[in-house]
Amino acid sequence: MLIEQLDKVIENYVKDNFLCGNVLVTKQGKEVFHRSYGQASVQLGVPNRADTKFHIASVTKMVISAAVLTFSERGLIGLGDHPGKYVERFKALHPGIQIHHLLSHSSGLHDIYALPDLRFEMSRLNVEKKDFVDYLVGLSQDFEPGERWSYNSTGFIMMGYILESVTGLSFEQMLDQLFFTPLHMKNTGVDLPRIVNAGRAFGHSILDGKLTNADNDRLSEIDAPGELYSTTGDLDKWCDALFSGKLLSPETMNKMFTPYYTTTFDQNLRYGYGWFLGPSFRAIGGGTPGFRSEIWYYPDGDLRVIMLWNYEKVNSHQLFGKMKPILFG
Repeated sequence: MLIEQLDKVIENYVKDNFLCGNVLVTKQGKEVFHRSYGQASVQLGVPNRADTKFHIASVTKMVISAAVLTFSERGLIGLGDHPGKYVERFKALHPGIQIHHLLSHSSGLHDIYALPDLRFEMSRLNVEKKDFVDYLVGLSQDFEPGERWSYNSTGFIMMGYILESVTGLSFEQMLDQLFFTPLHMKNTGVDLPRIVNAGRAFGHSILDGKLTNADNDRLSEIDAPGELYSTTGDLDKWCDALFSGKLLSPETMNKMFTPYYTTTFDQNLRYGYGWFLGPSFRAIGGGTPGFRSEIWYYPDGDLRVIMLWNYEKVNSHQLFGKMKPILFG
């Protein structure tokens, strides 16, 4: 019954909106709904399938946060430490910045994605053969560390470098060994759009009313710890392991989901480490040219909704709002 009701809601939504991606709903560890919509490549006429890989953008932050907390448990990273303890060039950062601030979007560092000419800046950086770490360190300090919350990808990129320094492994090797191989997440890895990756969807956008192939992420040409690709199935494996306590101790889980700050765009929404925290849910989302990704988790009832889209204009929140009466009815 639930499947038919969700099908109907989404079919009605499609009548007025273009959908391109996958939706997975699980309840108490069991899959109750899994559907694919649209095409992995509109240009080539290749349909999305259950195992299609999508760029997941800032959903990557939940994985970085879990990695940092894992090494915190092992005594290799201190959440109250300055980033310069682990990466020499980070010593130039504000002396009050802690790992805690990087994870909670409260460092005061300028968000690299807020730069208006970022794609041009990165092209120039490559042409002039300048160093990306030096570029990150040179970004402005917008406010005092811990003063307030401001969404910031700069700190999470820095955490990638710190993880490499602590482990002696590349960002991708570290995540493979720590999470993806043990959890059998065979369709998850660091997304390098220029590398042939069988089954990876193309991102789509719209220009002058016409569907287009989207540009790659503005940092995709930079050799640095990057964002991931994954599937709805792999992300469900990840969520199952995380929320069931297989990855982190209860004490560390509490650190991840402590509401440290209130977000600037919603007074009812708090932020922990990598996750937005609502009154009854935990959520994370991401967006980049051509892609959107969303995960909602409701601990009461153990309900997970994972949406991965390769069309950047999909309004996941609106669609989820239409699904909620059925999911919680």
